[in-house]
Amino acid sequence: MIQLKKLLYFSLLYMGLAAIATPVCAQKSSGKAEKKYVEAMHLINASRYPEAEKALKKLVKKEPDFARAWITLADLQLQMSQPKEAEMAYRQAIAAKPEFSHRPYFQLGRMQMARADYAAAKPNFEAVLKFRGLPGNTLQDASLYLNQCQFAIEALANPVDYVAYNLGDSINSGLDEYLPALTADDQTLIYTRKNGPTGEDFFISRKNADGTWQKASLLPPPLNSDGNEGAHCLSADGKTIYFTACYREDSKGGCDLYVSKLTAEGWSTPENLGLAINTAHWETQPSISFDSKTLYFVSNRPGGFGGSDIWMSRKNEQNEWGKPENMGPYINSRKDEISPFIHHDDQTLYFASEGMAGMGRLDLYLSKRQPDGEFGPARNLGYPINTEKDESSLFVNMAGNLALFSSESGESRGKNDIYYFEIPEDIRPEKAIYVKGRLIDAESRKPLAGKVEIVDLSSGSIVFSEITFPSDGRFLTSLPAGKAFAFNASRGGYLFFSENFTIDPTKSSEVYEIALQPIRAGNEVVLRNIFYQSNAATLEEKSLVELRKLKEFLAINPNMTIEIQGHTDNVGGKTLNLELSTQRAKNVYDALVRFGVNAKQLSYKGYGDSKPLATNDTEAGRSSNRRTQFKVIQVN
Repeated sequence: MIQLKKLLYFSLLYMGLAAIATPVCAQKSSGKAEKKYVEAMHLINASRYPEAEKALKKLVKKEPDFARAWITLADLQLQMSQPKEAEMAYRQAIAAKPEFSHRPYFQLGRMQMARADYAAAKPNFEAVLKFRGLPGNTLQDASLYLNQCQFAIEALANPVDYVAYNLGDSINSGLDEYLPALTADDQTLIYTRKNGPTGEDFFISRKNADGTWQKASLLPPPLNSDGNEGAHCLSADGKTIYFTACYREDSKGGCDLYVSKLTAEGWSTPENLGLAINTAHWETQPSISFDSKTLYFVSNRPGGFGGSDIWMSRKNEQNEWGKPENMGPYINSRKDEISPFIHHDDQTLYFASEGMAGMGRLDLYLSKRQPDGEFGPARNLGYPINTEKDESSLFVNMAGNLALFSSESGESRGKNDIYYFEIPEDIRPEKAIYVKGRLIDAESRKPLAGKVEIVDLSSGSIVFSEITFPSDGRFLTSLPAGKAFAFNASRGGYLFFSENFTIDPTKSSEVYEIALQPIRAGNEVVLRNIFYQSNAATLEEKSLVELRKLKEFLAINPNMTIEIQGHTDNVGGKTLNLELSTQRAKNVYDALVRFGVNAKQLSYKGYGDSKPLATNDTEAGRSSNRRTQFKVIQVN
């Protein structure tokens, strides 16, 4: 089953009884009492637990100072799911001989943490740490739990604003629902539903115009199969899904990561991510960055800090996944870390850990990317987002104001349901927006299949590249704030579209209807990503993105000739404007020739301020008029 790895809370609750039968340390007792104790151990080793419990109860009644027998009885009662009786027995062991063993203090502390009685648990862990010669793991665990008690006491006194709401009957059922994932525009939800003892499938729901969710439906094969699928993440547009599947024929180990893409014909056959990502060990719970170039996931492979760690892998220029890197000690601990989620801002990583300052079990944390590109110290999301129970698998929407998670609460339709809550301001991610729209034919207004590409102008790297479906021409992606992007759309037989934008922190989206013009003499394209130094004709380096695009376009259409045109606003004299526009057009012409474009396909001309696109009475209008464009002169 792909459902979240079940983590044991009581360190001895599900331990093997062979360990229970091992004496804590030597304790003098009468020969008769020792004989009765050994007989009880034989019963435990023979799995005759009720008889062993009866024998130990009889023994401690006659020998109330026999601390070792009290501890063994308590351990056995935990094994038999009798926590109240076990707690009483641990207390009796302490009363019989306080200095005999650290174990009853440790176990009492854990049991008290389980019911959120941190004030009572704290002195028990302080008592554990006073014992000399503690095993290394016990010393580390007791120190961690003492730290968690101190954190929890403070957190309970300073709760964060938090109200959770059930997503409703369209999403939730009498079965388990968990691991929700939204597209960037919050319009499509894909999640996992448990459909049997080991079976799991993906379900999908879309929002209605009034903001309610449609009745969820099963995603079709081959994405869903006779096996189990789960622990997934989506690309911003919902057209690529990374997920976990176990014990398939092409598995590299037990559980592996797979990818499937939505095509015009449906979901593609899931593909194993290969040995670069998957090992003979356990890989699960992927999270993909906004540009689909960095994959975060959970693995218990060697080389980590604890049982399961969070790892990351980056794609290289050949579109291949690189060797995974451990996320390091700010993210991973000697305990388990699971359910990473990288937000669309590419700066905020949410995850769950049981090895950091928290409420005692799996808690939710966030870490922010630092100026050097690495993630910094983790921060607990606070109470009551985190409680004495397990919290994990947080999904934060693109806008950063709402979080989705799974819980079994009083409002549950059956078992685990999907809920949402508004995130407090101080634990929200950085600003991001979604960019969506559709490609259409400028004349017929019908949708087009074409290529949409967004490029980070500072690095020149492609952050989004998608071929739209001919049925609707739609595209969708998310982008982080604080960067400038080039935006292009193209299709064979049409002039390409050019735009640029810097993320406006006051907006949540950019929506475009891109009308591509057929290649025809007289049609024009404004080159929005050609940039010059202020009041000069020198091309800026970030213009290379657009120049390469134009070069590719002309190479595909070798029988086309174009005129590079320079235009200015009306600020300054007409002679100077004409000279500046001419020189700018010439510099674009020269750059294209240097890049290998056939000069016979090119000419250039400056028009000064003679052909404005907008009024020159506003800065926005003047900015539109300062432009470089090309006009189709001839198509053979």
